[in-house]
Amino acid sequence: SRSKPTAFSFHVSQHHTMGLCCSPATFLSWSLFGLVTLDAFKLLDVGAPRTGTQSMYDAMKILNLNPVHSGYQSELRPALCEYLFRNGSLDDALGVLDGYDAAMDEPFMLMYEEIMAAFPEAKFLLTISDAESWYENYAKMERFLTTYHSQLLHEKFDALPPECKALTFWGCRFLNSTQKDKDICLRNYHRHNQRVQEVIPPERLLVYNWSDGWAPLAHFLDVAIPNEDFPHKDQVKQDMEQREGQLLSEILGA
Repeated sequence: SRSKPTAFSFHVSQHHTMGLCCSPATFLSWSLFGLVTLDAFKLLDVGAPRTGTQSMYDAMKILNLNPVHSGYQSELRPALCEYLFRNGSLDDALGVLDGYDAAMDEPFMLMYEEIMAAFPEAKFLLTISDAESWYENYAKMERFLTTYHSQLLHEKFDALPPECKALTFWGCRFLNSTQKDKDICLRNYHRHNQRVQEVIPPERLLVYNWSDGWAPLAHFLDVAIPNEDFPHKDQVKQDMEQREGQLLSEILGA
């Protein structure tokens, strides 16, 4: 087995993800003794935040799955982060998935080895964006949330462990960042996407192209193609555009 990197060490790790705590055989033995419950979990989106996870969340609901998105339900993050970064309980981390059959956003996307072993029928979805565009998108979101979002939202995310938000585990720093910070972040973004494709068997992984719409996703999950448009949702972008419109109105009305 290999040990898990400590908090903030991801960007210098040779493994490019929070490591699997033990072998698949150990997972199997745990499941036989009831320490890990093999349930009906179906799909993990292993793409980074800001690669379309909000759209995929809506798509999963249209496909009659019950997804969990850690941006919407951030209260579920601590058990995952305790396991990934602080030698917490794997059983507690996997227990977060109880009642859900799909999951996405950070830090769920780091759990692919554990979920692959604990849920042998589960499949995996990788959404990829152009790295430079992705970084600027994330940085813009961080600037917006820091400046304009409600005190309640700040309190909600400030209560999370520091390594459990804003991709800190990849060495990312989006506010007041240097070129070195950006380089580290992008390097680990690439490493994650590469390692996912190396570790997950190709028959269990769909590298999804947003221009392809429903067909490859429905085929991958063995479900019918919905009779509605594929969702494209970015609530943060909508909030930013709305706020920019308000500021422009204030300037023009001054």
